[in-house]
Amino acid sequence: MRPPRALQHHLRTVHPSTEPFLRAFLLGYAAQSIPAVIRVLLSSLLAPTRKAPSQVGSDLAKAVARGFDPRGLGVAFGVAIGGAKWAEEWVEPAVRSAYAAGLARARAGGREGKGKARETEVSLEGEQQRAVEDERNVRVLSTFVGATVSSLVALLVLQSSKAYRRPAWPAAQLVHDLRPDFLISPYTPGPSSTPDPTPRNSRRVQSPTLDLTLFLFVRGTDTFLRYLYSRTPATQSGKRGAAIRLLASHGDTLVFWLACWKIMWSFFYAPQLLPPGYAKWIMQLARLDPRLLQLLRFARDGRFAYGRDADAQVARVCEGIAKANGKPLSSVHPLHARRIDCALVHGRVGAGTCEQNALKRWARAFLDCLVIYLPVHAIPPLLFNLGRILSSPSSSILRILFAASRSSAFLATFVASIYASVCLVRTRLPQLVPSVPQQPLDGGLCVMLGCAVCGFSVLIENKRRRREMALYVAPRALYAIMDDLIPPSLLRGKTGDRLSTFLERLVFSFSAGTVITAAVHQPELVSGVVKGVTRFAVGGWGARQGMANRRGGARL
Repeated sequence: MRPPRALQHHLRTVHPSTEPFLRAFLLGYAAQSIPAVIRVLLSSLLAPTRKAPSQVGSDLAKAVARGFDPRGLGVAFGVAIGGAKWAEEWVEPAVRSAYAAGLARARAGGREGKGKARETEVSLEGEQQRAVEDERNVRVLSTFVGATVSSLVALLVLQSSKAYRRPAWPAAQLVHDLRPDFLISPYTPGPSSTPDPTPRNSRRVQSPTLDLTLFLFVRGTDTFLRYLYSRTPATQSGKRGAAIRLLASHGDTLVFWLACWKIMWSFFYAPQLLPPGYAKWIMQLARLDPRLLQLLRFARDGRFAYGRDADAQVARVCEGIAKANGKPLSSVHPLHARRIDCALVHGRVGAGTCEQNALKRWARAFLDCLVIYLPVHAIPPLLFNLGRILSSPSSSILRILFAASRSSAFLATFVASIYASVCLVRTRLPQLVPSVPQQPLDGGLCVMLGCAVCGFSVLIENKRRRREMALYVAPRALYAIMDDLIPPSLLRGKTGDRLSTFLERLVFSFSAGTVITAAVHQPELVSGVVKGVTRFAVGGWGARQGMANRRGGARL
């Protein structure tokens, strides 16, 4: 996917920032236009009534043209990367001056405590190497400052678009967005079962660019931690060294486990703390009856309590579950039922025993995920390593199938482990210990075990994929805990709006600046898909800086 050398040379002669701008623009254009084109094609193919070809063509043209929006992702990506290269040379004199002043103060303070002989020895032996390191530090700082400023401008471009001025999501509407897609889930609940039984007020000031900001924050933090670890002596001993090695080896698993615990707990009991689209995706993959999810929330809030009558809303949900499963209302209504049979929890998808339900859920989730992961594992080799596939097609196909099956097994185990844990706590445990009351089991304990266990399924994946999955779920977990991290007094009124906007812009610009700087000067610090994306975006800029750093023996 490299442009011809003649074109690259021409772009650099126009201005060194032209090539990075165009490369990043292409990435942003693809990120905005390709999903829109796919949505148009799928809607035309799957719509109950066939659309006219002229209408489909018009929709496709709009989807393709959307990527050229001057306030869209294409321009924003181009400004962030190309602007960083452009600003780098403009800020370098100021950075060099500030660095020299700080260095002079540091050395003046250091000379006061050292003898003259020691100063002469250091100046004779290390002056040249120190000059090389100082030059490298100036280059890195210039890139970071330029990238931070250009990333701030890129975010302002995005936030100036009308498409990004959406109103906040009302909490009471979130369950409408959780309704499963008819293509994936067999449940199509009626209007009476969709309102949120336990609407909770979120203090959050919603920002349409918050997802992107959290994504960059996680990637920037990962890049910075990898930099710190690269500077840690490999032979460090003692408890600190053991702890560092343990975190380096299993930190991704720990992050994934903690993030999934919070995400799934929020999905069950506080869906307004998750991005609506993400919560809907979980619902689709789990093939969960939304009425059952509502009943779990009722049980946790005490509105569904065994031996007590239910209010009208709870009774309607109970009636809907009973009717869908062909059972009498008394088998679900809390006033008459001592416990809800697990067969109602399994639904039509997982009919049978608890063990059969877990296996069926695993198989269905595996097939669903295989459709997702086959393209994920096949497209990158087809785009970037086609020669290897053509030279050994059979082994390449087997490798792709194995990787896709492994990833599908991981996510299928994630889903099945939650169902198995719920059944274990609410059904198998009372069978072993009849004195255990059912209400606390259905009121949160069964869900708690499922949320705590599901994250360990990531161990099925290989080490590289574990890191990528941890970085994928971490922004969603941060989204869910923001109301707990930010004091409510800071989010009230216009002051809260201004403060949240300022903090988001600060986090976005510094995080993006960190990732771009690493991609240019030390790309091995960037991991996963972001590494490939940034490597393409910086292009020759990163290659030239890498050569300069290697000549100077420099590290970021």
